[in-house]
Amino acid sequence: MRVIIAVLLMLSGYAYADCGNISDSDQRAYCYAKTDRGSCLSISNSDLRSACYAETGNGSCLSISDSDQRAYCYAKTGHGSCLSISNSDLRSACYAETGNGSCLSISDSDQRAYCYAKTGHGSCLSISNSDLRSQCDALKP
Repeated sequence: MRVIIAVLLMLSGYAYADCGNISDSDQRAYCYAKTDRGSCLSISNSDLRSACYAETGNGSCLSISDSDQRAYCYAKTGHGSCLSISNSDLRSACYAETGNGSCLSISDSDQRAYCYAKTGHGSCLSISNSDLRSQCDALKP
């Protein structure tokens, strides 16, 4: 009986960690592309699509219109720094993800937990936003 329960718990965890649980279609497509199970092509938001292409090695951050997101993209792909990001939460996440800082100063609790999980210092369980939690489960290292 214990084995059956353990197997069911394992299977439910794997099903939960799938990108398919993300309700936002652009974020779902981004998640699939980042986990090598899809492409960036179906993402309708042009900035997210450009970031997706850049992060998967098939494009550049140059066409991202939002300057903070463009700088974040460049930093994540190793072609820039986090210094010019004006949004403090995004800048902190950028520093943490590039190994030059901590997630501690991120004011949004869901984004802070996501940052900790992405950097291998926490779990996705405390994220209250279901889309972000699903993305975290699918993308964490």
